[in-house]
Amino acid sequence: MLKNVRLLFAKELLGAVRDRRTFFLTVIFPLIFYPMVVAVMSRFGESERVRVETLVPTVLVVDASGNGTFSREFSRASEFRVVPYVDVSRALDALRGDAGHLVMAVRQASGGEGAGLAVTLHYDQTSQYSAIAAAAVRRFLDGYQRNVVSAKLDALGYRYSDLSPPLTVATADVATGESFGRLFLSRLLPYFMVLAVLAGAMGLGAEITAGEKERSTIATLLVSHLSRTEIVLGKFLTVLAISLASCLLSAFGLLVGVRAFGGGLTPSALPTSAVFRLDAAAFGWMLVVLVPLAVILAALVVIVGTYARSQKEASTYLLPIYMVIVLVGMVSMTGAGAFRGAQYLIPIANALYVLQSVIVGDVVFRDIAFTLGANVVCGGILIALAVQLFKREAVLFRS
Repeated sequence: MLKNVRLLFAKELLGAVRDRRTFFLTVIFPLIFYPMVVAVMSRFGESERVRVETLVPTVLVVDASGNGTFSREFSRASEFRVVPYVDVSRALDALRGDAGHLVMAVRQASGGEGAGLAVTLHYDQTSQYSAIAAAAVRRFLDGYQRNVVSAKLDALGYRYSDLSPPLTVATADVATGESFGRLFLSRLLPYFMVLAVLAGAMGLGAEITAGEKERSTIATLLVSHLSRTEIVLGKFLTVLAISLASCLLSAFGLLVGVRAFGGGLTPSALPTSAVFRLDAAAFGWMLVVLVPLAVILAALVVIVGTYARSQKEASTYLLPIYMVIVLVGMVSMTGAGAFRGAQYLIPIANALYVLQSVIVGDVVFRDIAFTLGANVVCGGILIALAVQLFKREAVLFRS
């Protein structure tokens, strides 16, 4: 049996390699497309970072305080550009019309000259530029408050520096170039690798199953000395090999892209450049997790191709599967909905989250065991189902 399966596998694999379309999608496309994607992302990221760093926010000011000291100090600020307004509602309308990044309303609540001010900042938290403007105004207000208090204390014979503040807070970012690089890869790499597995399986699987039925060449195999089980296993192994090759080449292309063009993806607040690399142990665990996942997806494609009457019909049935996996991949890429405990028994999705954990170096062996167990069982069931479908004449030759 194994000899016959190996012969059919070699025949189908040779046909796939000779097919220029399959070769392009499996080999050439991943090695060109993914570096180009990262290069474009890096270019836009670098441009956005320069734009943010050189931004001089526009602040729409409604100053109803009549406080000369504050107005004078605020107009001298160089961190932002000040545009005066007489009415808050008009200033907000101008803000919605992109005439500025922030509306600041000032009124005199109590106290004397320079003090007792009530300041309200109106800004859009979903806008990066508006948030930058708010941060710039807050820095100015902190400095202004310190200066006013210092002047009051000097008049009383005290120095501001002699007073101990009730609380001092310091923040230290412990992120490194390597930790950011691993986080970036953990969000991007599993998603594209799973898509590459499915795309590789879909591209060839429909061709050697539904395509052969549509061309009526499958009859040649059925009258050969090969059993139905051997035919299914041979075709399944071919789809599995091509999908894994597509996955590995896609990962290689993405890693080449981030190593060559990933400089623009490094956040400006990071003290060092991002480091995009995977050690041998992480790559080994990724292969261990990916193989059962590829078995599931390859078996699904063979099942659909066996049931479908034509390649077009097979593509129609495979599209919902593709969209579901894209949705799950997008959820995992955002970092939302992390799996815990028995949730790792959910096939396909579990592999995405385990791959993320492996890349960031947070390996939990129980989660890997759950994932491998669930996916191996699921893959075995799907292979058995594919064999049973192929043995049914009503399915194989349905019209």
